Amino acid sequence: MSRAAAEALTAERDAGRPYVGLFLRRDSSGEDEGGRPAELLAELGDDRPLDALVHATGAFAQIHNVADTPDGNAQALVLVHRRVDAERVVDGGPPPTLAVAHWDREAWDDQDDDDAGGDAKRGRRRSRKREASRGDLVKALSNEIVAAIRELVQMNPLYREHMQYFTQRVDIGDPFKLADFAASLATAPGDELQTCLEERDVVARLRASLELVSKERELSRLQQEISSQVEKKLSGQQRTFLLNEQLKTIKKELGVETDDKDALVAKYRRRVDALEGAAESEQEAAPEAKWAGGVIPALARHAIEEELAKLAVLEKNSAEFNVTRSYLDWLTALPWGAASDEAFDVAAAKSALDAGHYGMDDVKERILELVAVGSLVGGVRGKILCLVGPPGTGKTSIGESVAAALGREFYRFSVGGLGDVAEIKGHRRTYVGAMPGKPIQCLKQTRAMNPVILIDEVDKLGRGGGSGGGDPASALLELLDPSQNATFLDHYLDVPVDLSRCLFVCTANDESTIPGPLLDRMEVVRLAGYDLRDKLAIARDHLVPRALKEAGLDGDLEIEDRPRFTDAALEALAKGHAREAGVRNLQKLVEKVARKLALRVVRDGDAAAEATRPEGDTGGGYVVDEANLDDFVGPPRFSKDRLYDGSVDTPPGVVAGLAWTSMGGATLYVEATKLGGLSAEEGKPLPAPRLTTTGQLGGVMEESSRVALNYVRGRLFREDSGATLDGSDLHVHFPDGATPKDGPSAGVTLATALLSLASGIPARQDLAMTGEISLTGKVLPVGGIKEKVIAARRANIPAVILPAENRKDFDELPDYLKDGMEAHFATTYDDVFDLAFKTEG
Repeated sequence: MSRAAAEALTAERDAGRPYVGLFLRRDSSGEDEGGRPAELLAELGDDRPLDALVHATGAFAQIHNVADTPDGNAQALVLVHRRVDAERVVDGGPPPTLAVAHWDREAWDDQDDDDAGGDAKRGRRRSRKREASRGDLVKALSNEIVAAIRELVQMNPLYREHMQYFTQRVDIGDPFKLADFAASLATAPGDELQTCLEERDVVARLRASLELVSKERELSRLQQEISSQVEKKLSGQQRTFLLNEQLKTIKKELGVETDDKDALVAKYRRRVDALEGAAESEQEAAPEAKWAGGVIPALARHAIEEELAKLAVLEKNSAEFNVTRSYLDWLTALPWGAASDEAFDVAAAKSALDAGHYGMDDVKERILELVAVGSLVGGVRGKILCLVGPPGTGKTSIGESVAAALGREFYRFSVGGLGDVAEIKGHRRTYVGAMPGKPIQCLKQTRAMNPVILIDEVDKLGRGGGSGGGDPASALLELLDPSQNATFLDHYLDVPVDLSRCLFVCTANDESTIPGPLLDRMEVVRLAGYDLRDKLAIARDHLVPRALKEAGLDGDLEIEDRPRFTDAALEALAKGHAREAGVRNLQKLVEKVARKLALRVVRDGDAAAEATRPEGDTGGGYVVDEANLDDFVGPPRFSKDRLYDGSVDTPPGVVAGLAWTSMGGATLYVEATKLGGLSAEEGKPLPAPRLTTTGQLGGVMEESSRVALNYVRGRLFREDSGATLDGSDLHVHFPDGATPKDGPSAGVTLATALLSLASGIPARQDLAMTGEISLTGKVLPVGGIKEKVIAARRANIPAVILPAENRKDFDELPDYLKDGMEAHFATTYDDVFDLAFKTEG
C-alpha cells in the first residue's frame, strides 16, 4: 500500500482505534499521485457521495501490524471479522468515518424447522432452514467445490498451504465458510469477488464460488499442459545431450576416437611446437604435399578436409553449421578437373558460325584462328576477345556460336550497370546470404572448367563510387588477365580456382568508355554496321524464316499462296523503316508483318474471326511486296536518302560529313551562316568573328570548331581574295540536335562549310568527307572508316574524302563496299579544297 494509507492505519491503531472498514472501489474511483487507485478515500461531500466511490458491502477488519517494504511502500496485516454495509458518513475526513451495519454471524442448520422464516431473526444467530431439497443442493454444491479445490491443489501445489490452514481452523461442513474460502483461492477480477461478498443466500454464494474455483481449475490445467510441453522438449534435448556424451565417452575408452576438444588442442599444440622448433614435435605435412596428385587442387582439398572436420564437431542448430555446410556445398559442387571435350575442326566451326550469322568475317576469321591453334597445341587457353560494334549486329549471339564451334559449354552474364565487386569476386562468408561471384557460379552451372563465358556490356560497367561496393572494372582485371586468372581467388571460396582454360568473350558498343587497364587485357575485334546488301541477306536467310515459324506460318496451311516476302519488300523495309546499323529494328518489323499475316490467315479461314476485320481491310493475299508493304507497317519513316538531295542545290555553307557513333556510321551535315556584321572602330581592322555552335556538341567537337575557324581565317588572309569572316557573327549548326555529338573527325567538314560560307560557293552535293584538321592545314587520320563508308552508301553519296593515312583501312574493306565508291585521300586541306569546290566531272 501507499505511504499515506500506511500512516493513516498506524495513526488509527496508535489512537486506540485499531478497526477499519475495507470497501472495493468502483471503476470511477480516483487515483493517487503515482497513477494508482487511491487506497484512502478523500474528503467526502455532496458532490462526492459514498455510493459513487465504493461498493456498499465491505469487511470489518482489525489492524495487527503495518510494516515498510524495500520498495518504499508498506504492507498491513489485518484480521477480518465480518461483513458490513456502509450506511452513512459520520465525518468527511480524510480519512472519512462511516456508520456501518454489521451482518449477523452466518451459520447453516440443516434441521427441519417449520417455523423457520426466510427473513426471521432470532437474536444474534440466524438459523436457515432448507425448503424441500435445499439441503441436498447445498451439500451437492459443497462437495463439488471441495472436489474442485482438491484438483486445484494437485495441479498447483501453491494452494496446498491454503487448504491445510482452512481444514485446521474452519469447519469444512459450513457452506458459508466453504464458499468464502473457495472465492479466496480465485484470481478473478474484483467485481466477480464482490458479487460473492455481497451475496446473502448460501446457494447463490456457493454457485458463484463454484464458478470462480472452476475457472481457476481450468486455468491451472492449461498452465500444467504448457509446463508439461516445455518439460518434454527440455527433457528430450537433455536426453540427446546425455546420450551423445555417453557415446563420446564409450568411443574414447575404446580408442575409436579422441575427444573433439582434446583433438583440437593437440593439433594446435603440435603447430605451436613446430613453430618453436621443438625437437620432438611432429611436423604437419603441407597441403601441397599432402594432397598432391589428386583431381581436386591441393589447397581446395585441404580446405574441404578442414571444413569437414569442423562440421563434425558443430551442433546442427548452430549458425556456424549452416555456414560451413553451404561452403562445403560450393566446394564439392565445382567440377574440379572436369572439362568439355573440345572439337578443333575448322570446317565444322566455319559451318556452325555461318549457320547463325551472316557476314562478320573478321570475327569468324579470329575464331577459326583459335580453332586452328587449338588443333595444333591441343587446347585454347587464356584468350579474351572483345567484340565492339553497334547494337543489333549479333555480338551477344556470336558467343553461343563460338561455344558451338569449339564444342564447349556456354554461360552469359551482363555487367551493364554493375556496381558491386561481389558480383565478380563473391561475398565474404561472414555475410548473411553470402555466395560466390558469377565466374564460380558459371563453373557450377556448366559443370566444366573450360566454358565460353560471355561478359556482356563491359562498356557500361558501374563505377562503384561512394556506395561501398568497390570498382567492378578493377575486379575484372584479375578475371581477364591471362597471367592472373590461373589462380583466381573468389572471396567466398577463398581458395585459388584455375580459370585460364575458359574462353572469355566480351561485348561493347563504345570502346572509348571501356576502362583503359581493362581494354589493354582484351583483343578488340570491331564489328561494323550492316549495309543494305547485308540486311537483305540477313532478312531473307534468317529473319523471315524465323518470324514465319514463330507466327505459325511455316506449317501445312490450307491456303493457296504461301506467306512470303519479296526482295523488293525487304529492300523497301530496310530503306524506309530500318536504317540503323544493326538489324534489330528490321527484325521487329519483319515479326510485325508476320503477325499481321497470321491474323489475315485466321480471318480468312474462320467466319467468326472474319467479323472482326476492320472496315476497308480487304485482305489481299499473303505475299508481302513493295506495293502492299504500307498496309502492314505504315508509310516509310525515311522519305529521302539525305538531308540535301540532288533535286535542290546545296546552299553555301552546307557540307556533308561522315561520323561514327556507338550506333554505327552516319552522315552528318554541317550548316554555317552569317547573322550580321560586327562594327569596327574607325581606323582599326574588323574584329574577330563571334562563333556560336548548336547541335549538342561535345568538348572535342567545340575545339575542332574553333580550330577550323582559325584555319579558315588564316587561309583567307593569305589568299587576300577579299573574302573574309572577320567582323561577322557566325552560327554553325549540326542537324539532328537531339543526338549528342563529339569527336575530332568533323574538322575538315567544318573548315569546308566556313570556306563555302565566306566565298559564297556551294560545295559538291555528291561528296562527303571526314578527317581531323590542324591549324596548319594537315588532315589527320580518324577511326570508323568502314562504318562511315557504309553510311555514305546508305545515303547514296558516291564520293568520299578520307585522310591519306586511312588508305589502308579503306583497302581492307570488302569489294562490295568499295564498288561504285569514289574515294579520295587527302594529306592537307588543299587536297580537300580542290575536290570540294570543283564541279563533278
